[in-house]
Amino acid sequence: MKTKAALSAAILSALAIGSSYAAVSSEEAAKLGTSLTAWGSEKQGNADGSIPEYTGGMTKPPANYVAGSGKWVDPFADEKPLFTIDSKNISQYADKVTPGVQELIKRWPDSYRVNVYTTHRTYPQMSAERAAATLKNATNPECKTVSNGVGLSGCVGGIPFPIPKDGYEVMWNHLLRERMPGGFEGRGTNLVVDAAGNLANPQHFSLYSDYPYWSGGGDYYFHSMTNTLAPARDSGNKILLWYPLRYDEKDQRSWSYSTGQRRVRLAPEFSYDTPITPLGGVLYFDEANMFAGRMDRFDFKLVGKKEMYVPYNAYAAVTAPIDTMIGKKHVNPDVVRWELRRVWVVEATLKSGMRHAASKRNYYVEEDSWSIVASEGFDQAGKVFRVLLANTGANYVSGMGGVDFVSSLAGYDLARGGYTVVASQGDPKAYYKPIDKLPANVFTPEAMAGRGVR
Repeated sequence: MKTKAALSAAILSALAIGSSYAAVSSEEAAKLGTSLTAWGSEKQGNADGSIPEYTGGMTKPPANYVAGSGKWVDPFADEKPLFTIDSKNISQYADKVTPGVQELIKRWPDSYRVNVYTTHRTYPQMSAERAAATLKNATNPECKTVSNGVGLSGCVGGIPFPIPKDGYEVMWNHLLRERMPGGFEGRGTNLVVDAAGNLANPQHFSLYSDYPYWSGGGDYYFHSMTNTLAPARDSGNKILLWYPLRYDEKDQRSWSYSTGQRRVRLAPEFSYDTPITPLGGVLYFDEANMFAGRMDRFDFKLVGKKEMYVPYNAYAAVTAPIDTMIGKKHVNPDVVRWELRRVWVVEATLKSGMRHAASKRNYYVEEDSWSIVASEGFDQAGKVFRVLLANTGANYVSGMGGVDFVSSLAGYDLARGGYTVVASQGDPKAYYKPIDKLPANVFTPEAMAGRGVR
């Protein structure tokens, strides 16, 4: 009760401060914390109850979770699918299944399927402090996108656009979705399966990331340092990335370190549709984390909100043993959990005169988490050639006020064949741990050649 009272007081206080200069109307702002959650999702369920009411999310770990282990367990491991969507009945569900997933079913009619489970709204309740910051952003005319959506200015400490007005605002909500203020450390595996169904040598890596936007601000909203552990020929290779808020004024900063060359070099090519070499070229750099980078080559149109079947609460897909998860043509459908969710649909169309391998992309942004949970890319002929599916699960360890999502990503290259699974936790040595604070020098070029992050 105290928590709810504090949250309500924070929301009312922020509304009183910001309403006279509201970027959204006072009527719209008044919905935050009432009919909408503090961060903008609809509290009520849908008409038939297949999407339930939001009641605070999951804030306690399952009984079999071992505290401090970094080993996530599935809270819904005992549940069975409600039904399955496959080549035999896809026509019944076409309006609720993305074009990309429909293409996967069409391509592999005998094996690809979607197992649909009960929808659980697990996303943990936002803290009163962050709720107030979110409302302040919504009602502050200085919190806005700039340069036709390319940059972000004047927003801090909360979701920037809980009541979005265009596609750029939705995409910025994804880029700045709520995270642990101190960041996280982890170890995972990237997997690549070629067109013939052969699994390449897995890339094992360690990763450190932080999110300055959620811990006091700064020019950059995200830092990451990835260190390759195996295969042996690549061990010690590192990639450092900084993503800025003012993309209209600053470039993304990228560095690479190669143990063979023993030097750090700037890597400005790590952007847009440059293939990610360790992933067999199946993903581009702007497909990392479903989307990353500058929004200057596409027009991002907000289509609206829609109920769709997407991967969600997919803890099993994140943590499944590699030999269980990997199939010859696609990820084993039996490890992936799909739920009916409300998603914001954003259509990105290549601007005239701009160059990119994709002519159009669709993004599906889940309403509770502001995470892109699915996307597809269309080639210059208008055919689906890329399908990305995120496997996400709420951080039940951090609880209220420190939210992050443990996740992995499955990406399919339908033009050349083959697929990748990024950040699998299926290896016995894998872990994922939110942490309070990382030393600042972890995310510097000077640290890349050292032993501190090996």
